[in-house]
Amino acid sequence: MSVNLLPFHDWLVELRRHFHQFPELAYQEEKTAAKICGVLSSLDVPFQSGVGKTGIVAKLTAANPGPVIAFRADMDALKIEEANEVPYKSQHSGLMHACGHDGHITIGLGIIRNLIEQGWRETGKGEIVFIFQPAEEGGAGAKAMIDSGVFDSMPVDAIFAGHFHPEYPTGDVSIAHGTSNAAADSFRITLKGKGGHGAHPYQCKDVIVIGAYLITQMQALVSREISALDSAVITIGKFHAGTASNIIPEEAVLDGTIRTLTEEIRQQTFRRIRELLNGIELAYGIFADLHIFDGYPVLNNHLELAKHAHACAGTILGQSHVHAERPRMGAEDFAYFCQRWRGMMMGIGCH
Repeated sequence: MSVNLLPFHDWLVELRRHFHQFPELAYQEEKTAAKICGVLSSLDVPFQSGVGKTGIVAKLTAANPGPVIAFRADMDALKIEEANEVPYKSQHSGLMHACGHDGHITIGLGIIRNLIEQGWRETGKGEIVFIFQPAEEGGAGAKAMIDSGVFDSMPVDAIFAGHFHPEYPTGDVSIAHGTSNAAADSFRITLKGKGGHGAHPYQCKDVIVIGAYLITQMQALVSREISALDSAVITIGKFHAGTASNIIPEEAVLDGTIRTLTEEIRQQTFRRIRELLNGIELAYGIFADLHIFDGYPVLNNHLELAKHAHACAGTILGQSHVHAERPRMGAEDFAYFCQRWRGMMMGIGCH
């Protein structure tokens, strides 16, 4: 290992600020990956790059036999213009590490250095696989890395990950015992009616009015057909129609997202939206087309691992700093790893 490293805390700060300055989108994390590979080389840690396009898999192996544990850190950034005026502000216009992945990478590299300096390779047991993953923000980078086949020969016993949660103070963590994050599916609805002049709506089939009605009816699906003890979200994020203020358009397009915590509610929601559109076609004499695009699956923390992590965190931080987390309706592609192996994700306070 290089003898010219900064003191540990200063090294972590420098790394995180470097990653923050150079955010990159999904599957474009070339500079990010190069920096990670450089750090791994300086620590004399073997790795494989180019996994799932820009992902990296590194391994720490102890002298004694034992289990194989994995740790995942995601790498990609978001299309957000950074407004913070700090010395390490994003240098890539329109891009920002607003979801904390710069910190996730730094944590992964910090664990590696700390284990090496503590002599884990000489005294520890087993192997730790460090997964630096691309494209968490909608690109299913976890699935891409799994599909690459690189893990086929790795008998991983459990995988762990962390995600910054700014609602908790630094020094606190949160753990969901069971379901952690919702499944996320997107959809597009195309309504085709009859256009015409805005002064004569009775001669038209107004897809804007029909679309507005549809939006309210979809909210009623959640509030009146799904138990208050279950959870579902239907959100319309885009509603595009028309080209002029006095013209009723022929077509409207609605794009949205569906968030659910169980497969039963997920399929019920799909079915009821289809039935609702069938009814609208009959009621208004229009054509309604629905396309559902499968997204990330539900992330379920393994109960035994969650219990173990809760106990360990309580010992280190104090039980008052470990919070039981409710399921979140945001999605997380770490779910793909948890489908393959036992796994759990912990929330990390950073406020």
